Amino acid sequence: MSAIKQWILAFFAVAGAFFLAGFGGSAVADVLGFWHIPSAGFCAAFAVVVASYASAPSFKFTLSCLALVAGAVVAWMLLEPSWYPDMKRYGSLAYEPTHLPIIAMYAGGITGLLLVATLRWRYGA
Repeated sequence: MSAIKQWILAFFAVAGAFFLAGFGGSAVADVLGFWHIPSAGFCAAFAVVVASYASAPSFKFTLSCLALVAGAVVAWMLLEPSWYPDMKRYGSLAYEPTHLPIIAMYAGGITGLLLVATLRWRYGA
């Protein structure tokens, strides 16, 4: 398979992982009664970093780092500022500003990067 096809497939794998993990994390959080945005952000960021490492034909770790940085910038533009939702769980905090969604997204991306760094260190992959 040519290198261009491999990079195109890697792009679609990362995009698919983003959507599937984001919707999956949101659905699980909704079933459990939690606010879905932080959960979806954590899962999507984790999946993007891991999928970029797994699907890239070369420069795997570099691409994972770039995916984390690009995702962090896009998430900052989309998620800041955020407000608590109107849920019973948050009571008087409803509609108050929060950084919870962006922190959860960054935590997911950093966790994914730590996982791929561990895989790279341990297995040399």
